[in-house]
Amino acid sequence: MPILPSNKKSNSPHSLEARMRSTFASARTECAHLVEEVEVHINSAQTTLARIKEQHEADRADLSARLQANEEKIHALCAEYPSLLDDLIRQRIQNVDTMKAMAHASDMEMRKSRKRLMEKAKTRLDDARERHKLAMDASDLVKHYKALVLAL
Repeated sequence: MPILPSNKKSNSPHSLEARMRSTFASARTECAHLVEEVEVHINSAQTTLARIKEQHEADRADLSARLQANEEKIHALCAEYPSLLDDLIRQRIQNVDTMKAMAHASDMEMRKSRKRLMEKAKTRLDDARERHKLAMDASDLVKHYKALVLAL
């Protein structure tokens, strides 16, 4: 922040020029400090980025080596125990076939059950219609009987 002379109001060109020089000098000093701080910050950021990049490359190379080693181990195990894998595959196929058969049987049972349910519902509906028809016929008979009794 520039240091300003006292608050005396002097309008002389010499005092105005001195104030201007001191203001410019303090601004130059402040700018020089800011430039140095920015340069330090940029250098620090570049150093950090370079370190991160190196670490990333090292991690990537390490991961690649681990993956290759694991792949080799898997291939070695597969080559060492082919009969175990064949048995496992047969067991999986048998399990899948069993589950398919169970699902098919369950589907058939569901269809049969649904058919029985529909037949029972139809029978009950027919019985209910028959009872309703009988009730209506009985009601008509009672009305007819009342009409005959009143007619006598």
